[in-house]
Amino acid sequence: MVEAKFLKRKIMSDRRYNILSTAALPFDRIDHIPESIDIKVVPFIKIIPIPSVELKPSINELVSEKQNIVFTSAHAARIVSDCLSEIPDWKIYCIRNETRLAVEKLFGKNLISKYAENALLLSQAIIDSGVKNAIFFCGDQRMDIVPDSLKKNGIELTELVVYQTRLTPVQIKESPDAVLFFSPTAVRSFFSVNTVESSTQIFAMGKTTAAALSNFTSNNIIISSESDKAFVLNMAVEYAVSHPTI
Repeated sequence: MVEAKFLKRKIMSDRRYNILSTAALPFDRIDHIPESIDIKVVPFIKIIPIPSVELKPSINELVSEKQNIVFTSAHAARIVSDCLSEIPDWKIYCIRNETRLAVEKLFGKNLISKYAENALLLSQAIIDSGVKNAIFFCGDQRMDIVPDSLKKNGIELTELVVYQTRLTPVQIKESPDAVLFFSPTAVRSFFSVNTVESSTQIFAMGKTTAAALSNFTSNNIIISSESDKAFVLNMAVEYAVSHPTI
């Protein structure tokens, strides 16, 4: 059983706005969370890196080559970085904002060739760059947007799976006022054991996650325009402030 993590605050009101996040949140990138809001974090998926002993040989073969590298996940960027024996000679294409920040920290800004707000726009940026081939470091349950878009435009894409995603469903006993979702996989995990009240506000990171949610709930879904957990959390906080509980 996954233990929920709470941000506890001393306030006068007995009724606070309760937000449930289905994944860990970058609280260090959030300026302020009002005392009238409680945030409960319950991860609904688990990332399992492929053992480095299996990844290192194939990854390090690419270090000295001028490769076009694609990241749509900060997890993938961190796992690949851990396997490298030296700084690579790559052109990196990634989505913003969380993934881009991870790439900048791990590889340096100078290796980033292009970045975009989501996978579809990133695919178009890669196509417009005129590359002929690319390597996509991803998870075993990656979305089809990048591979399908690049292959349809004649770009040779090699996919290297560097982590596995496992569902970790948890039954939520108390109904939250809002739920934050960041991936279709977490959506499937959550709704495999939970339902939501009709009054619960749903937040989704991106259109793909929103589309997955529409298969499980008819509740209103507020969609983030950026692939960034901090951006989604800020949206939820702003909504909670303007929709106080009674």
